[in-house]
Amino acid sequence: MAKKISKYTSSAPQIVGFVCNWSAYSGVEMAGVEKIEYPANIKLVRLPCLGRLHLGHILNSFELGAGGVVLLGCPPDDCHYESGTEKAKEVLAQAKEIINLLGIDPLRLGFIEVPIGRGDIVASQLTAFVKQIEVLESHPKQKGHAPVLSGGKK
Repeated sequence: MAKKISKYTSSAPQIVGFVCNWSAYSGVEMAGVEKIEYPANIKLVRLPCLGRLHLGHILNSFELGAGGVVLLGCPPDDCHYESGTEKAKEVLAQAKEIINLLGIDPLRLGFIEVPIGRGDIVASQLTAFVKQIEVLESHPKQKGHAPVLSGGKK
């Protein structure tokens, strides 16, 4: 994620999704196997565990132009590493506080719990999240607008 997030696919806002390797990624895979579509403007980043996600990854996504960031993790009782979901939710709460202070609507940051193999949940929840971001994008003068955080061009 060292370069600006590209908007080459469409005029739709670009979404970054951080995905746990275990339950959540199996849901992403099943969506593909079952040919269940979800929006193409979501760029997924696979992590060994969502508990390894650093606050800086989320903030950097916004800095590079993401319209929204979504975390796809395991249900708490199914976490492969036992506390990954809990840690990810702590980072999520910190990130929401910080982006709010930066003038970015916390609704631009979401969390989806994905049980093993549930591609239907991945697709429906990602679609709902993208629609939420599109509504925020359609009202850029409201607090929902995600400004570029650095001096770079948007």
